[in-house]
Amino acid sequence: MGKLSKVVAASVLLFCSLSFGQQKVDPEFVNSDSPLLNTPDPIPVQPPKGKIPKSILSLGTGRFFSPYAIVADKAKRTLSLWQNQEGQLRLVKIFPVDFGRKEGDKYQVDDLRTPEGIYFFQKELYGNNLDFSNYGKRAFTMDYPNFFDRLEKKTGYGIWLHAIPDTKTLKRGSRGCVVVRNEAIDELKSYISLQTTPIVVKDEVEYITQQEFQQNSQNLLGFLNQWKQSWQDKNIDSYISHYHDKFKALKMNKKQWKSYKSRLNKQYEKITVNISNPVIIKHKDEVVVRFLQSYRSDEHSDFGEKALYIKNVNGQYRIIGEEWSALPNTTEYLALVKTEEKGS
Repeated sequence: MGKLSKVVAASVLLFCSLSFGQQKVDPEFVNSDSPLLNTPDPIPVQPPKGKIPKSILSLGTGRFFSPYAIVADKAKRTLSLWQNQEGQLRLVKIFPVDFGRKEGDKYQVDDLRTPEGIYFFQKELYGNNLDFSNYGKRAFTMDYPNFFDRLEKKTGYGIWLHAIPDTKTLKRGSRGCVVVRNEAIDELKSYISLQTTPIVVKDEVEYITQQEFQQNSQNLLGFLNQWKQSWQDKNIDSYISHYHDKFKALKMNKKQWKSYKSRLNKQYEKITVNISNPVIIKHKDEVVVRFLQSYRSDEHSDFGEKALYIKNVNGQYRIIGEEWSALPNTTEYLALVKTEEKGS
């Protein structure tokens, strides 16, 4: 690692730090004489029997996207792990958890708040890459600020899910990270797939029945299928009606996107789009949809992962941004798409 990389890594570690040694000058940091060290951990609260988080609408099957999701409830100081089992959500386990020292959503750097929204784990840190006294045995970095955070011009960085040693309390409050015990992070490690396992951080989690879950999921899938069908039919007016007025992608706004797609519709005689059973996660009026997409026209074909960022505007879903990244156009991946389509 070069000198510059070491400096950057050290800066990120410092930002997410929950404690700077034994600094007694700052009462918000717990020192070795603090009575909080003997304070019991928060008691995690079991979700209502038979109900599931409203934020999770669809999870992966494990073939490409993770079948697991983590939900962090600030109000109840509870972190819960959920699993997709043949289209049904199952609670795996709950853990006590700590958050930022100040209440509310994160908006700017150094505000000591934990961001609320939909995030995905990016990297795993452990061993010599981690300061055990501050972060315990293991840490998973989160992609804050995410797409919606950037739209709102939120600032800050270095938001992680990490542990702390047993000598420190889970009630001291972090600088913004989500914090659990070493035993918890070791258990969670088995369920976290980098880039594809989501964590949803909520001020307070709302729970719904399995029936409501199925209905909410079908509503989003219906929107997605209409969008796909309009694209295949080259019906530009129907297609663009699925987009938000403030949509932006590939340095194009909604008007430019419509012109771009209209030109392609005239250029191609036929368009075929196949997508896998998507992952759908919701937070307030924000929705993230991720899926594998196979695109083919008479002149061009590609295969990759697409992410749609959707806003609920007065009860209507509208795409405000989208991203696409290429994946190997292999028989294995294409078979995966066809398999998941049959199961959707």
